[in-house]
Amino acid sequence: MKKKEGFALLFVLIIILVLTAFLAVGMALVLNIQKSLKVSFDVTLKADEVANAGIEDAISWFKRQLTQPVTEFSPQGSDTEDPATGLVREYLISGNIYGRYEVRKNEVIDVSSERGLQQQGTIWKLTSYGYVFQKLDNNNKFNESPNKILGQSKVSTEIRRVGINLPIKAAILAEKNVKIGKGGRVRAASGSNAIATKGNKVTNNGEIVGTCLEKQHMSLNPQAVFGLSLNELSNLADISVSSISELPEKLPSSALIYIDGNAQFTRDRPLNGGGILIVNGNLVIHAGSNSSFTGIIYVAASSNYHQQAPSLITGCLVVTGSELNIEGTGEVSEIDYDKNIIDTMKRRVGLYRRSTPLIKEVMQ
Repeated sequence: MKKKEGFALLFVLIIILVLTAFLAVGMALVLNIQKSLKVSFDVTLKADEVANAGIEDAISWFKRQLTQPVTEFSPQGSDTEDPATGLVREYLISGNIYGRYEVRKNEVIDVSSERGLQQQGTIWKLTSYGYVFQKLDNNNKFNESPNKILGQSKVSTEIRRVGINLPIKAAILAEKNVKIGKGGRVRAASGSNAIATKGNKVTNNGEIVGTCLEKQHMSLNPQAVFGLSLNELSNLADISVSSISELPEKLPSSALIYIDGNAQFTRDRPLNGGGILIVNGNLVIHAGSNSSFTGIIYVAASSNYHQQAPSLITGCLVVTGSELNIEGTGEVSEIDYDKNIIDTMKRRVGLYRRSTPLIKEVMQ
């Protein structure tokens, strides 16, 4: 009897050992699978990053071109490692793992006419391929054995150029009548005018240096000035908010800023910065704000503009509303035309930027 019990106990122990071994092997397999999946997932994410780096480099290339808008995508010299392919770069990630992106010339397409635009080179579709590969032989290509592709990605987006077309060289371009009150000052520069308005009258109780042009035939709508709708400008803006409380404490020196609503700048919240400021609402610069802005201010739709002292706008002011009033009490509220600043903002702010989200595409 005891002998049978001993065999039974031994059998149970053997079963337990076998099951334990199976569990250990199974756990090891699960851990290996999880590790493999994690590595695969990490490599895929890294390939996405590499492809996105190609998009950013391509946008930078478009911005750097001296002739604008760009009508041909053809990177040369130090811009690329393979001009025949397009914009190509390889770089070290870690150890013998490298990243490579290709923005191929035949997949960078001018789609301006497809979007209903006459100006070629305004909208481009960019496609970038990102690869993560193991480099085992420097003499072979990234996709040639023994080198091995570990992950790959394909992304695309569209970029758009923000055009800036000011119909008349003037410190102020206005849809309706203009009032320069006491303490208000408007200065033209050589070869420019102080004020150009479609309205019948410029009322001057302040100081105007330069010519005032009344009853002008010009278009000041967003499409005419920027080649874009207000909604498109909002989507393209570096900063797009519905209230000045959402603006960063310090505005950039050259950015496209869009405010969808009324904006009032005060002593506690002055308008200091530069670039292109678009306000789809009334814009008021209150007395005591000590505001200073360089670039182009565009007040859209039927909105009005009121500027008080001390304040200085250098560049150009465009107002499409029915009321434009500049005045100061004890100090000066001033607008100065500056062609150099306008040209600088055209180069810095009006250049190409993403107009659609990044889309991940299926690799063929």
